[in-house]
Amino acid sequence: MTHMKSLLAALLLSLALPACVPVIATGVGVGVAATVDRRSYGTQVEDSSIETRLSGRISDAIGPAAKIGVTSYNRIVLLSGQVPTEADKARAASLVTLPQHDIRGVFNELEVKPRASFSTQSQDTYVTSKVKARLLDIQGGIGARTKVVTETGTVFLLGIVTQEEADQVSNVTATTTGVSRVVRLFEIVSADTARQLDNAAPPAAAASAAK
Repeated sequence: MTHMKSLLAALLLSLALPACVPVIATGVGVGVAATVDRRSYGTQVEDSSIETRLSGRISDAIGPAAKIGVTSYNRIVLLSGQVPTEADKARAASLVTLPQHDIRGVFNELEVKPRASFSTQSQDTYVTSKVKARLLDIQGGIGARTKVVTETGTVFLLGIVTQEEADQVSNVTATTTGVSRVVRLFEIVSADTARQLDNAAPPAAAASAAK
């Protein structure tokens, strides 16, 4: 039941999972704690700024009938949630893709359907917590480096990982109770590159550790 689709063809990942949880591999991803993040500290700050700016802009344009989450990782934006119409979905994406030098691309994963109920949102929060807790058991700290976003049972996974790490994280997520679909938005790097990134601690993390 694994499904594949292409949002950024050059960054497509392959995945085969045993569970009946559809898994979509679409490329680059988002979020994470500064002390273990493989992005530079400057990029983390940029991503936070992008999220704040776009969340306000999209909320003002679309209105309260929609529930739109904005996540930025390595300056590529994920839009997740629900909007009333196809026009609203397109409008949200257009607000991201306006000429802006700090945004590299967008994954528009918005669904045209009624806004998720409070109980559904609460369940999504619970699922996210369960996935994060299980990912922390993976050796090497990759679980702490993975950003997890859940929308109506669909879990989006974001981070800079090796292929092996991507497969580990995806398998753990797909076998977590409450997960109906997994969408992989990873940036895949070599093992050597991952080690280099791990050894290059962000300035903020290094300063904190020195205190």
